[in-house]
Amino acid sequence: MVQKKAEYGAGPLFRAAGTVAGVMMGSALLVLANILLLPALFAGPAAGIWLLPLVLLPAGPAVVACMYAFNRLLAGHDSGVYRDFLRSYRMNFGPALKVWAPGLLVLAVIAVSLAGLPASLNPSSPAAPAVRLGLVVLALLVLTTAVHALLLLSRFSFRTRDLFRLSLYSFGARKRVSLGNMGILFVTATFLLTTTAYLLPVVAGVVVFLVCLNSRPLLRLVEEKFTTA
Repeated sequence: MVQKKAEYGAGPLFRAAGTVAGVMMGSALLVLANILLLPALFAGPAAGIWLLPLVLLPAGPAVVACMYAFNRLLAGHDSGVYRDFLRSYRMNFGPALKVWAPGLLVLAVIAVSLAGLPASLNPSSPAAPAVRLGLVVLALLVLTTAVHALLLLSRFSFRTRDLFRLSLYSFGARKRVSLGNMGILFVTATFLLTTTAYLLPVVAGVVVFLVCLNSRPLLRLVEEKFTTA
């Protein structure tokens, strides 16, 4: 029996190295596409809480492009993260803004409510921690819903309202995926709040990759139930 020789670059180490290189490339492109966010981060509180939604608006198309490239990387496509990112960025820029802007607006309102909470409630009141926790949970749910909608946009061509419907549907249909993504976002937010927001450009690409990796069962479910061959 003749044993077939393994092709060069087909081993697990080569695949792992290719994945790491792809994640690094996607992370760099994600930062470059959100270059306006960096001055706002370094400006600190003086920049104003309402400035962040404006500079975060381009993050929607960039995250979609990054998700598209990472999903293809995980599927084994060899077209390259750089090429895939640019293709999706051009193709999905407008639709991504339509999906991302409403969620960003709601998150901004929640952030303003959290910032003004000490003035509207007595900090020693028993209601203050409950209201604060409720707003944090609501923000996490809104952010996860928006992230799922962006993820679905990176893979499918649904209408904006259908993307939000499927995103909400995913909470019940794929509970582990939803809880996993909520956990990834919560841990990331906690890490940035306890360290420094300056690390956001460093960890953003890795977070997007982890969300894509965790969400593969959700994408398979949507493809099987809501698309045609």
